[in-house]
Amino acid sequence: MEQLLDVLLHPEYLELFYFCVIGILASAIISFLPALHIYNVIGIFMLIVLKFEASMAPMELISLCIGMIVGYSMLNTVPATYFGPGDESMSYYVLPSADWVAKGRGYEGVILTGVGALTGIMVLAILAPVFIYILPGLKTITAPHMFWIIGAVIVYSIMSEWPKGLSQSPSCWENFCEGWYYLGIGLLLFLASGLLGFIVMAKTMVPVEFAFQSITPVFVGLFAMPWLITNVINIGKVPHQHEAESMELDWNLVARGTFGGFLGGFFAAFVPIVTAGVGGLMAGHATAQRDGRLFVMSYGTCKTVYYVGSFLLFFIPGLSLTRGGLAWIVTPVVSVLTMKEYFLFVGLMLFAAGISFLLLMPFTKLCIKIVEKIPFQWVSIIAMIVVIPAVFTFTGWGGMFIMTIATGLGLIPVLFQARRMNLMGVLLLPVCLNMAGYGNVILRWLGLI
Repeated sequence: MEQLLDVLLHPEYLELFYFCVIGILASAIISFLPALHIYNVIGIFMLIVLKFEASMAPMELISLCIGMIVGYSMLNTVPATYFGPGDESMSYYVLPSADWVAKGRGYEGVILTGVGALTGIMVLAILAPVFIYILPGLKTITAPHMFWIIGAVIVYSIMSEWPKGLSQSPSCWENFCEGWYYLGIGLLLFLASGLLGFIVMAKTMVPVEFAFQSITPVFVGLFAMPWLITNVINIGKVPHQHEAESMELDWNLVARGTFGGFLGGFFAAFVPIVTAGVGGLMAGHATAQRDGRLFVMSYGTCKTVYYVGSFLLFFIPGLSLTRGGLAWIVTPVVSVLTMKEYFLFVGLMLFAAGISFLLLMPFTKLCIKIVEKIPFQWVSIIAMIVVIPAVFTFTGWGGMFIMTIATGLGLIPVLFQARRMNLMGVLLLPVCLNMAGYGNVILRWLGLI
């Protein structure tokens, strides 16, 4: 530990902490717009950096990315709570958070989520030395079986959605049809989004120079645009938010929330394609989370462990495990990974978590003042004004066409009260079938190859 502190505090590495702070501040700006995802921004920034290779050293760039991903995982909870989610991981959280906001307790919910995020980072740091020894073996064991693990996740996600029918008709068939009305929409959504995933992966319409952004129009359309459109036509108003000076919190709640959230977040970070929303759902069911405070806090842990943990796994020397969008984005600038870089990552991660948590309360108060004075419809309109031209700039008319189709799919859960998580079929279905060896068969059947 003493040697680690000597390395982290060495003057040679102090500038890395400055870049980390810049990343945190940038994440606060990015987080404020609910439709803007951190991966898209970093991807565009990376494209600029690669054109000027001498402008930043690799570890300076990595430090900036650490600050951005840690800051985003904590601070993005604030606009997600008051304006709506920008991706599937956020949509898992939106219903409980909306209930807290309606009761004027949004501030308390955000802080509980921040506590969960902070404990998740602390657990990642504690387990960082253990990962070096256990994850290579775990990767070797699970690699040949990953396709059916993802398949099991798909089956569980679909089967975990219960019928929403409320009628008590004497006709069992009428009750049956009403129950399957919502389940059928969910299944149709999963298959339709999966078909879209096959098409986008096989025949991208995005210009070659922006190929790394080919999935951006899909996710903007599926998750961001429907929520922004809903906000614009919503005539409701956010009630006055109480800024609690204290909250009911004990060590048992912290331990249970951290445990459940870490299970879901780490599973999502380790298994490809699985996101925090899916991982959080499974972990919540496995640990029987019923307390609202427990759910909110566990979500903070899950989301943070997913975003930051998937990036951390990339830096384990010799593991060669690339998970999450950020790991794929920085791959071109990372050549050799040693123990020094790995533990530098851990130190910067803890530093970024501390700074982000300190910013969480003033950032939340600022957001509350804005949402109470300015109708959130205008915030959504501004977000749309920013996002739509950005999608066109980096993906062209092809990307706009894909975003339009995806937006149509994304509006179906809103209109028919289905679960938005079914839209993750856009990645889960193509990747699972490709891993099982049936991807090309389906592509030929669809006429895509």
